[in-house]
Amino acid sequence: MKYDLRVFPRFLFTALLALSGVVVADGLADKVTVTDPFVRAVPPVVKTTAAFMQLESSDQTERFLVDARTPVAGAVELHMHVKDGEVMRMRRIPHIHLPPQQQVSLQPGGLHIMLFELKRNLNPDDEVPITLIFDDGSSKDIVATVRTVHRPMKKMH
Repeated sequence: MKYDLRVFPRFLFTALLALSGVVVADGLADKVTVTDPFVRAVPPVVKTTAAFMQLESSDQTERFLVDARTPVAGAVELHMHVKDGEVMRMRRIPHIHLPPQQQVSLQPGGLHIMLFELKRNLNPDDEVPITLIFDDGSSKDIVATVRTVHRPMKKMH
């Protein structure tokens, strides 16, 4: 039996494309609900801010948010605040735990997504695209609105 090898690469590409569609459709990103995403407005001279939201996974097992990206920042990190004696300190963390069917709040003074090296001014009501990346490799694109947050940012060490 002879095979036309010129057809094989197209077949392989089509098969891989179909399989990748199944993987993406069944990824964790489809099981995570994001509500109330927003980014803190900062003065134009400040080149760092944070994104906040509520996440809820309908997956039956514990999962993790492992990274985020946005075109408005040069670097993005997952962070949390920890109390060190009498001082609250911000720490980079490798992931944010998403327990099954529980809401996780990313909020000022707690878990959050830090945006460093802002590439433009972020004014109230601007929209910031953010891609959330989960431990299974799936991703979810969201849009966060820039808001003035009246709770003052504490000095971090």
